[in-house]
Amino acid sequence: MSLSARLILTVALTALFSVSLTGYLSYRAAGERVPRAFGVMAGPRGQGAGAAASEERGAMASASRALLAELQRATVQAAGIALLLAVVVGGGVAFGTTRPMARLADVTRRYGAGERGVRAATRGPSEIADLGRVFNDTADRLQAEEDQRQRFTTDVAHELRTPLTVLKSELEAIQDGLMQADTETVAQLLQQVDLLALLVRDLRVLTLAEAGELTLQREAVDLASVVGGAARGFGSRAAAAGVRLAVATEAVTAVVDGDRLHQVVNALLDNALRHAPPSSEVRVTLTRRGTQALIEVLDEGPGIPPEHLPHVFRRLYRTDDARRREAGGSGLGLAIVAAIVALHGGTVEAANRPTCGARFTVTLPLASA
Repeated sequence: MSLSARLILTVALTALFSVSLTGYLSYRAAGERVPRAFGVMAGPRGQGAGAAASEERGAMASASRALLAELQRATVQAAGIALLLAVVVGGGVAFGTTRPMARLADVTRRYGAGERGVRAATRGPSEIADLGRVFNDTADRLQAEEDQRQRFTTDVAHELRTPLTVLKSELEAIQDGLMQADTETVAQLLQQVDLLALLVRDLRVLTLAEAGELTLQREAVDLASVVGGAARGFGSRAAAAGVRLAVATEAVTAVVDGDRLHQVVNALLDNALRHAPPSSEVRVTLTRRGTQALIEVLDEGPGIPPEHLPHVFRRLYRTDDARRREAGGSGLGLAIVAAIVALHGGTVEAANRPTCGARFTVTLPLASA
């Protein structure tokens, strides 16, 4: 039996039972009190009672029976009217309740059949409307994730195609005798191989991190040594680019994976030095704020266009479409930063400085060592 039929039947039976019970109790009470009210149950008051009194009692008995019969008919009529109203009202309620559910079921079937653009109506009873909104929100999130996966696949294919095309063209040139396999040519080929290896390595790290399968070796770590060590590793590169590299740290200890956190600082410094112009400064700081450690990397470059700020931690996202792979990097550094920081229970944010340049802030919770 359908839900509509069950709702109608339930309302109809409830109404019929209520009216019937009420009528029965009323009839029973009237059957006891009406004859008494008419004096039918009273006996003769004395020996002088005659035929006139007997006739009067008979008339009253007839009147009481007629009244009870009328009450019985009224009860039956009321039950019929109540049943009819219950069917009509119950049918309206059932139809108004089940129609949105049927529409939602149809939308769900169509979505399961591959119509990813279909959405549920948010009308009807509040519970059904809420269910429709939940369905729409879930469908929108799934669509966004699917779009992101498709973009990621396309981006990875593009990133792999560039070095592979260079390798193929140069190897064919060597094979055809158009180029010599000298030291410089081999170095260029090795550079493309290194780019491929870097991309594959970073893809693996990012995939493991986002799946929650990247193992963290947590221990009590002096964060100042991590930040300072990463900065020292970029000293020569900063000097060659004419960029001042400033470091300011406080004594902060946290239970973290020191190697992974070193990777985070490396990626942020690498990103800052890519955009820092000559004679500018890249500054990395470590401070403690209550139960949190803050690592900030600031540069004096052009900053990040506001429309790109929400996307800078997306995989293979670049704010400058003209920037070539030859500049180095896999395009996954900031995405890896966000994934590793999230595994530590922290957050990372990107913003523009009030004057010029970008500011990246990593916030990590401090656990007792």
